[in-house]
Amino acid sequence: MDEASTFRVLNREIFLLIALSVGAVGVYAFTKSMATKEQQMDARIAAISYEEGQRQFSSRQTEKAIDSFRKATTDALKDRTYALALANALAAGNHDGEAQQTLLRLREANPEDAEINSELARLAAKRGEVDDAVHYYQNALYGRWAGTGIDDRKLQLRVELIRFLLVHQQRDIALSELLILDADLPRSAVAHVETARLFLQAGDPQHALKNYDAAIELDKDNVDALTEAGEAAFRLGDIPRAEVYLKATVRLNPKIEKTRRLLSVAEMVMSGDPLAPHLTKQEEHERLLRGLTQASHRLEVALSQTTDSREISQLNTLGEQALAMESELHSELSPDSEQTKAGVELIYAIEKATSASTEEPDDFDLALLRIGQKYGGAQP
Repeated sequence: MDEASTFRVLNREIFLLIALSVGAVGVYAFTKSMATKEQQMDARIAAISYEEGQRQFSSRQTEKAIDSFRKATTDALKDRTYALALANALAAGNHDGEAQQTLLRLREANPEDAEINSELARLAAKRGEVDDAVHYYQNALYGRWAGTGIDDRKLQLRVELIRFLLVHQQRDIALSELLILDADLPRSAVAHVETARLFLQAGDPQHALKNYDAAIELDKDNVDALTEAGEAAFRLGDIPRAEVYLKATVRLNPKIEKTRRLLSVAEMVMSGDPLAPHLTKQEEHERLLRGLTQASHRLEVALSQTTDSREISQLNTLGEQALAMESELHSELSPDSEQTKAGVELIYAIEKATSASTEEPDDFDLALLRIGQKYGGAQP
């Protein structure tokens, strides 16, 4: 083959190669374009299914919403928003097992995602699985948060965890979480009142009172805070402080019967305590005699209403002691401190013994119980 023929053959092969390359590029571009269009179509279908699911879920058509969210996740397999919506709908429809599996698959790729961990915590809480629930709640609280209002959402989630712990009698852990919550509270009377109530449920009236004080400082006319602060102070035996709060409550809302009665009891504790400081001997004597007279009357009522021989014997013994002490008090105008303390203890013993066998005690009886508790009696 001469040189010209060889050149023509090479040119033809180069041309074919170029043509094939251009064709391949065209096919690739066409295929890619079609794939992109198909993905865009899938994305549009998924978005439509998701929006439909949202409408159905808002209308409480949970099963229809689940079907729509399934469609959305089928057409957009990697979309976290759609998968979370499906998991939430499954949980709302009591398909807990499938909801959990959906969330666990999401969590494999995003183990620190706060929202995923929150939903897993709620599922565990729903089943009463305390350890798992606490694990996921804490992972959520210390995980990655997205969106706006993160501080408020974290606070609400911690409150949710605390309520769960209190329901399941996990007071120690609840108190630990409450102390963290307490340190991060916003300047809001409502937030402090809610936290105070949680402290009371957890058995910590001191921290409860601290939060009620904070609420009152922010809103001095907050009736809830004043009322509950008075009750908490009364429970702690801080009667002067309770009286201040309860008077403020009655001033703002005089129709609250429970508060009016508690204030009456608090005032009677203040005016009826024979062992209060700075009393004259005469005042001490009068208070002790007045308390003993009230307790003796209640004892007589109890004796008239019971037929239990054991109880009658106990009440009679207390009655004899009361008569002996009344006789001493009438013959002396200035009992010594030991006699006064013995009198307070006897009054408390009578009030305690008669509390189960007579009608509801009046305010003075409740005050005498509280005075006895203050000086070493058990919780009335």
